[in-house]
Amino acid sequence: MPNPYRARVDVRRFLNLPGFHGGAYVVAYVEDSSGRELTKRDSFGYEGSRYVNPQPRILEIADCSNRINLEFEIDSEHDVENSLHKVDVLIAALAEFRGGLGEEARLYREREPDVDRLNRSEPRPRSRRPRGRARR
Repeated sequence: MPNPYRARVDVRRFLNLPGFHGGAYVVAYVEDSSGRELTKRDSFGYEGSRYVNPQPRILEIADCSNRINLEFEIDSEHDVENSLHKVDVLIAALAEFRGGLGEEARLYREREPDVDRLNRSEPRPRSRRPRGRARR
């Protein structure tokens, strides 16, 4: 049976460059519901008593060990306004984060020679292995 759903947006991207470990990814999906008929089935496929308006939207972001799913409601004009605001805030926050991360990476590289020099001039700390119990 063919898939009855079409995507308006279907973005699936790995976040890491090739060769880096981990399964970091982003999925952004908005169904194109223009061809869908109204149905009494809910988003989980269960038959209900009232007709529902289809509205599947997914934004999932994951790194090696964490995953978040964000909801973007479109049930009312206020929900749409809030959902678009969420997207705008995320875009702005990521842009600021990118700028700050780039600056910190530059400072990190500048300090590396000093860290190496200081570590070479310090005596190595003694190993703190626990000693075995004294024999009696």
